[in-house]
Amino acid sequence: MGIVNPKEHFFLQVNEESMNKIVKNGAFALIHKQDNIDNEEIAVIIVGTSNAILRKIIKQDNLIILMPESEDKSFETKAYDKSSVKILGKYIGKMEINK
Repeated sequence: MGIVNPKEHFFLQVNEESMNKIVKNGAFALIHKQDNIDNEEIAVIIVGTSNAILRKIIKQDNLIILMPESEDKSFETKAYDKSSVKILGKYIGKMEINK
């Protein structure tokens, strides 16, 4: 997967359908540890005290907009104040196990 320094990466197992157009539920998302993301990139983030989630990010002024990429329309785009969002890293690939 082109990883030069393994200490700068981690895998996150996806446990929901919010990004199923990109990563299927149960797959492992490969994440590069970094705290800054460009607009429209996919990142692992924490909002408040919630669990880590994978979303496409849009930055607007003092807001971070989190966009799902899902076939399931129950997942909605949400906006948060930048101070309540912590970016853990950038999505760079996936590992899926075919059954």
